[in-house]
Amino acid sequence: MRTHHYPSDITDAQWALIEPHVPVSTVGRPRKTHLRDVVNAVFYILRTGCQWRYLPIDFPPKSTVWRYFDDWRSNGTLDTIHDMLRRKVRTAEKPGHPRTSASVDSQSVDTTSGGEERGRDNAKNVDGRKRHIVVDSMGLLLAVLVTAANVDDATAATELFSKLKGQPMGKVVQMYGDQKYHNMQLYQWVKDNAHWDLTIVRRPKGSEGWVKLPIRWTVERTFAWLGRCRRLSKDRERSVLSSESFVKLAMIQLMLHRLHRNEADTDFAYRKSA
Repeated sequence: MRTHHYPSDITDAQWALIEPHVPVSTVGRPRKTHLRDVVNAVFYILRTGCQWRYLPIDFPPKSTVWRYFDDWRSNGTLDTIHDMLRRKVRTAEKPGHPRTSASVDSQSVDTTSGGEERGRDNAKNVDGRKRHIVVDSMGLLLAVLVTAANVDDATAATELFSKLKGQPMGKVVQMYGDQKYHNMQLYQWVKDNAHWDLTIVRRPKGSEGWVKLPIRWTVERTFAWLGRCRRLSKDRERSVLSSESFVKLAMIQLMLHRLHRNEADTDFAYRKSA
């Protein structure tokens, strides 16, 4: 175990939550790397935005950390941990209140390297990718999809909504989106494939600049949470799988702090809304 610690390190209580869901290989040579150190290394990259090869030497080798990260993003480990924590946060903060609404939105971000799915969003003056997310009324992530930035939101929404299969959407009756989702083909897809309605929240007539829209602020707040992680300030990944995985990791770290606060990491503290 390491002796030096960083603000991004998880606490004993936080590790106890996720340890049972981190798979341990029983084949090959005996493992010398402590998986908690690997998790801390991934969170360090997430929060600081450093490159893999610039990991401090007190973490496991970058090749080891990458190998575990690659396994976890591919074998469903991150999804399992994320969904487990989301269930615990929801139970702790809103016991007995099932989800009845959700919100959808997108965020265009510049990319810093080559890779798949890149394009230009002329409306936002961004060359890179676009993050599409669905969140519940608490801002907790239900689905994420990363595309090229030039992909239309309504077009991507059908693939994004398809990812809601298996998610706790049984009581949801309303999905809120902005004017980008006003699309007849999307309305028809929702009618044919979903049990909830898509409602467009429109800007007040004559308004200019940023406007706080009722209900829709929850998804904007989630993007603000993601923005606290330097790894997500731009899209720094070569694959969309990694891009989506780091979004999930950001929400995992957020939910760990909501369940067991790490006082050393004060800038990631969650403030309950009124």
